[in-house]
Amino acid sequence: MSANEKRKHPHFDDRGTLDWHTTFAEAKASAQREGKLLFIDVGRELCGTCRTLVSAVLPRPDIAPLLQQHFVALAGDPDLPEAEVHRLLFKLRTATMLPFVILADAQGNFLDGISGVSDPQRIKDLLERALAARAAPAPPRAT
Repeated sequence: MSANEKRKHPHFDDRGTLDWHTTFAEAKASAQREGKLLFIDVGRELCGTCRTLVSAVLPRPDIAPLLQQHFVALAGDPDLPEAEVHRLLFKLRTATMLPFVILADAQGNFLDGISGVSDPQRIKDLLERALAARAAPAPPRAT
């Protein structure tokens, strides 16, 4: 694969929006190398809402640039999640229906997430919250 070729999502066509990793270790290493956050999509091929998220929401012109500039993408398996993804899913207390979207830092620490996503504004808000929290100055340390 050439340096400009993107790996496709394993189930859906995101119209070339993201370079999709299929293992947590690969995605985490890439996020650390590029100084980005992790965008983790956990969904099934037969899930209509999962298809909508990847095929219609992520490629939108108000969402794709946020993802491309600030996130590394991972397509997770809901039936056999890797241990690291499973740990992050457990922190998503509102996980009631697919797809699950989890944001993590480059070290793999949970930042935020939502489930049952197909609404573009919810995704955009989620991404912007994570980016705002990342940009916020650290609170002063008590001495």
